[in-house]
Amino acid sequence: MDGVIVDSERYWRDEIEAILEAAGVGDDVDPEDVIGANVYDQYDWLTDEHDPTITRAEYFDLFDERAKAVYTEHADLLDGFHDLLDELDARGVPTAVCTSSFPDWIEMAFDAHGLTGRFDDVVNAADLDVPGKPDPDIYEAAADALGVPVTECVVVEDSEHGVLSASRAGAHVIALETTVNDEMDLSPADERASDAADLRQRVLAALDATGSD
Repeated sequence: MDGVIVDSERYWRDEIEAILEAAGVGDDVDPEDVIGANVYDQYDWLTDEHDPTITRAEYFDLFDERAKAVYTEHADLLDGFHDLLDELDARGVPTAVCTSSFPDWIEMAFDAHGLTGRFDDVVNAADLDVPGKPDPDIYEAAADALGVPVTECVVVEDSEHGVLSASRAGAHVIALETTVNDEMDLSPADERASDAADLRQRVLAALDATGSD
């Protein structure tokens, strides 16, 4: 969701930088190291690799108190996204959102941008009690929920963790290039899209190639 459906990652990057400072690891960790991962997975990684000075609950609270502003005041919907969904609906292509965001945050973003009810499923690793990105479980679960072989799924991702997750699952992965991910390793993606218009063309072409329509 973040960075693909709504351009929230550019706002989250600054917020994450401040949160890492508050956690006492700002000098050692770049936001890119954790962007795309579930908040709790982020904290567990910080604990394994560094020495955060705040608790897991405090780390989550720092994110939670910033989420409303990010999703309802700052982030914009990807250009032409509703039109793309309309075209996918017309083709009979099932759609799902696989996200590391929490249900309340998803609801905020969907309400703000008219996305409620527009997807066949919304998959969150925390709700499923499976490992989050970069592990493949979330995409495997989404494909199963849609009744589509994961190898016939086309995934759009913008983060290093997300691209790796979808690639490990066996999906066809399109990496959406943004101002936030220009230094991330997106090499596991099958192809890259430079902007929203390019993304639309690549998604439809990839669906034609996989026979997913």
